[in-house]
Amino acid sequence: MNPSITIDSEMELLDALKKIHPSSSNRTLRHMLTQKRVTVNGTVALKAKTIVSPSSIVEIHPKPAIENKLLDIIYEDEELIAVNKPPGMLTVATDKMETNTLHSKVQQYLTSQNEEEWGYIIHRLDKETSGIILFAKDEKTKQNLQNQFAERKVERRYQAIVEGIIEQQGIAEDWLIEDKNLRVWVSKEGSRGSKLAITHWQLLSTNSEISKVELKIETGRRHQIRVQLAERGNPVVGDQAHGSTIQTKRLMLHATTLIFIHPNGEEMNLFSKPPSIFEKNTF
Repeated sequence: MNPSITIDSEMELLDALKKIHPSSSNRTLRHMLTQKRVTVNGTVALKAKTIVSPSSIVEIHPKPAIENKLLDIIYEDEELIAVNKPPGMLTVATDKMETNTLHSKVQQYLTSQNEEEWGYIIHRLDKETSGIILFAKDEKTKQNLQNQFAERKVERRYQAIVEGIIEQQGIAEDWLIEDKNLRVWVSKEGSRGSKLAITHWQLLSTNSEISKVELKIETGRRHQIRVQLAERGNPVVGDQAHGSTIQTKRLMLHATTLIFIHPNGEEMNLFSKPPSIFEKNTF
């Protein structure tokens, strides 16, 4: 049976919904209205300020099912959504105005829930990289999270399969330059346009050909992990642009972890398991 209430005195519809779901925020209750889930005496009601007469029956109906699963959702609440990006997909469109991007899929999903919803971009992953990405649902959350990224307060971890044997652990600190064609390379400190990139790594397993490593980045430069590992003679498997010689169907780099502070003050630790191909010993 759907949750409902019989009104005993005249009130606004939003107040009636609060009586049914006292722990829900106004934002959540308004979403129920825009999703056409609320009826008054059997008729769909859309406006929170609608005056409801005594003896009226206010009912909340189940959220409509999404016919096609558009996204691999890791976490979602009223302020943000975290999803898995598949390899080979852009996070957001370039000046070529690509339509099949992760952002477009997030937007399609959000508007299927609420026509006025919008997904705000917080950070990005390379097209070839898979893994966890955050989107905000409002400007305030967007600014909060972007500030955390800018101030290096977000812990970002990756898993990669690299060529060769790498040291047990280490820190890569390099100055990177990016040109107008988005090519990135290591330069000398102080070079014009260069930016510092810092990556920590920990060896997880290895054989004579490849190594599995966990990486934590302090900075978020384009192609940072790929360029820094290649510079040390351990290109990411499948990264032909940076010297990989092992043939595989995809770039073996996956964003596994985001640790940050939710706008409500709670520490969030979100995880995306690497695809099963990362468990292979050869390629």
